[in-house]
Amino acid sequence: MIEVASNARTARAYHDAHAARGQALVSVFKWLFARKDVPLSRQALTEPSRCA
Repeated sequence: MIEVASNARTARAYHDAHAARGQALVSVFKWLFARKDVPLSRQALTEPSRCA
């Protein structure tokens, strides 16, 4: 979408809205690709390999 401001107030509002959308997009990607710590159970670490 092309936004054309008719005055300085509208231009500033468009600029602020664009920055807010950018921050929202960044936060979504950070949440989506965040590393999640998943501890392994002790039982899984002590069982012998089934491939051997």
